[in-house]
Amino acid sequence: MSFKIGVVTDEISQDLVEAIEVARSWGLEHIELHSVWGQNICHIDDATLSRVVSIVRQSGMTVTNIDSLTLRCDLDNDEAYAEHIAHLRRSIEIAPLFGTNIVRLFSFWKIENITEEHWKRIFDKLELPVRIAESEDIILGFENVSSGNIGTSEDLQKLLDYFDSPNLKLIWDPGNAYAAGDFSPNPTGYHRVKDRVIHVHVKDVDFIDGKRVWLPIGAGKIDYKSELQALKEDEYDGVIALETHFRLPNDYGVESTRQSYEGLMQTLKEIS
Repeated sequence: MSFKIGVVTDEISQDLVEAIEVARSWGLEHIELHSVWGQNICHIDDATLSRVVSIVRQSGMTVTNIDSLTLRCDLDNDEAYAEHIAHLRRSIEIAPLFGTNIVRLFSFWKIENITEEHWKRIFDKLELPVRIAESEDIILGFENVSSGNIGTSEDLQKLLDYFDSPNLKLIWDPGNAYAAGDFSPNPTGYHRVKDRVIHVHVKDVDFIDGKRVWLPIGAGKIDYKSELQALKEDEYDGVIALETHFRLPNDYGVESTRQSYEGLMQTLKEIS
């Protein structure tokens, strides 16, 4: 089998036209919309949104999901929570314009020394997004991140045990899992959550002098050969998307993301 490979457009460039042109030159057909011209896709005005819809339609690219920023806020800030629920509703509104029904969700900014009481409040406030997703018949693509409260595969398992909803799926990111302290994200971590994975983000990472450093695919600690082999054996038919975060000096994205793209392609050649 051959995987469908995609990219988050602003990993290449904030200029959507340039990002799509570069992605197409690499033979990619799938994109995610996160940030365009410096704004999250859910924050742009209607005139800009119309331009984005037109650019994507004319490009022939497939939009896999809307990379909204829902619940990247403080857990106990109810005013911010209300704004993020509005952000979620905006992502649900624009997703069909791009032919997708997947919007992204997070788990609030990370709380140090998290307690069971914190977990209760997190799940209490995740309840509304999950039920909105069910009522609107859209899929929440929950992404594990080290800056949020749910970063490791064990954290994800806790989430999925609590919410047994067909509308809550995972954007699995082994690089983010490793950055969050899951030092066996593949294939061990992946096997914990694989039944709910709808999309995969790839980035590489290491800790150098105690500091997290994003790296091109193949240059860090993530065993992508094992990860991709496991996905292949499970006949994963979703998209594997570059969301590298890696930046070369004085590069805004094209060359940095190209390195990760080439690293990913090399790894794909190595799996049986």
